[in-house]
Parts: sequence; C-alpha cells; structure tokens
Amino acid sequence: MTEQGDNMKTKLLGLTALALATSACGQGNLYPLPADQAYAKLVAAKILPSGTGPFGRLPIAVVGDGSSTIKYVVTDAGMKMCEANIAAEGDKSRITAFCDKGGEGAAVALTQNLMRSRLIEHIDATLKGREFDPKLAMGSTAGGWPKDERQAKGNIGTAMGDALQMERDMKREIKEMDKMQEQERADAAANLEVAKAHDGVTFEPGKPMVDTSK
Repeated sequence: MTEQGDNMKTKLLGLTALALATSACGQGNLYPLPADQAYAKLVAAKILPSGTGPFGRLPIAVVGDGSSTIKYVVTDAGMKMCEANIAAEGDKSRITAFCDKGGEGAAVALTQNLMRSRLIEHIDATLKGREFDPKLAMGSTAGGWPKDERQAKGNIGTAMGDALQMERDMKREIKEMDKMQEQERADAAANLEVAKAHDGVTFEPGKPMVDTSK
C-alpha cells in the first residue's frame, strides 16, 4: 500500500473513532456557544418549504419562548411538529429535541424519529454555520446525540408488523361485510319468493284465505 493510501486509511480510522467516541459519550448535542446565542441562532433560522429541507414542503413557523424552548409549528394547521430545548452548561449549550406530531403507533413513531433526525441536522448545521445536509439528516448527525425519553420508540420491523396486522383486520372486515351482503341478498330473494307465492291471495280476519286469481 502506498504512503498516500496509509495516510488516508489513518484519517478515516481517526474520524470513525472520533464519531464513535462522540456518540458513545452522548456529547454530540453539546455546543460551544452560550445558551442565549444558541437560542438566538435557532430562532433566527427560518425554515422555508423545500423538497430537501428539514421538514420537506411543510410550511413551518419557528416559535421561541424567549429563552430556552423553540417549537416548530405547521403554520397551516397551527400544530406543533417538534420542539428543541436549550440548557446552559457554563459557557456551552446542551440541546435536546423531540418530535411528537401525528398520533400513535409504530409507523407514526418511525416517522417521528426520522423527523427528529432531520431536525437535529438542522440544529447542528445552524449552530455550526453550515448548510443543511439531507444525507446527514438521514441519521448520521442524530447518531451523535443521546436518546430523548420524550421521543416515541419506533422501528421498521414493528411498523411493518402493524401494517400487516392492519391489512389482516381490513381483509377480515371486508369478508364479514361480504357475508352480510350475501345474507341480505338471500333474505331479499326469499321474501320475493314468499311475495310471489301469495300473489293474488286475499286474507280477511275470521275468513279463509281466498285466491282471487282463479
């Protein structure tokens, strides 16, 4: 292997070790900025609808409480999508974030976790003064942050299981509806036969039935 190749390998190993160390220590969400500066940067970072932005094409309003909490609200619905919180640690800022919009269930939780990863990349890019990177938003940046207890747990396996169960339930309901419709058609046919059998027959209380068709 050439000297250049050895140097490249050493650099890659170093970067990998640094990433693992950062992730393991959960220090990826600690930024070398005072809390008030971190807050000001995040509130000022407006999010425009974009196919490659942190929230896709959703219109998002960035709403701050004036000190430590920032909410990301869907303007059309007035509903909070995600939230970021800033805690001062000396002259540094510890940022936490979670996304909880959209209901319940494994599939929803999976979507919320993906949205949180995109928000974390937005926060990291904003505080480091770089552009939002859609590739890093897939989870690389969020991998350096610790878990957040407020974030619902979701994984692909559970989401797929829920989807399959939903499909089975739907098929069962459709089958039951088909049976009910079949029974209704059978009852209607039977009633029609009874009506035909009594066609032309008159009945008066206290008197025998008379077939007036003869």
